[in-house]
Amino acid sequence: MTSADETSIAARVQAVNVDFTRRQTRLFLTFALIEGPVLLLLAVAIYGFELIDPQIGVWFLLAVAMIGGFLLSALLLRLVQARARAVAQARGDNPLF
Repeated sequence: MTSADETSIAARVQAVNVDFTRRQTRLFLTFALIEGPVLLLLAVAIYGFELIDPQIGVWFLLAVAMIGGFLLSALLLRLVQARARAVAQARGDNPLF
């Protein structure tokens, strides 16, 4: 690309999309690296060491998974909104929409 093409609207939008794709990948990876071990430790505590009654432990697993799902949804929603604002700014649209 020439320097004139790099400053075009399409190039700026593409750069924003690449940046937010990288952020989204990092978000998923970080979330999986945190949520996975938490669920694993809870499952080992319930079924491996039997520290928690399995009848009740299932509800703990479900609660952790649901909280994680809501958290991931909220983080993704914030990321999508930030991406929309960044793309609008890269296009030169009004950022206050």
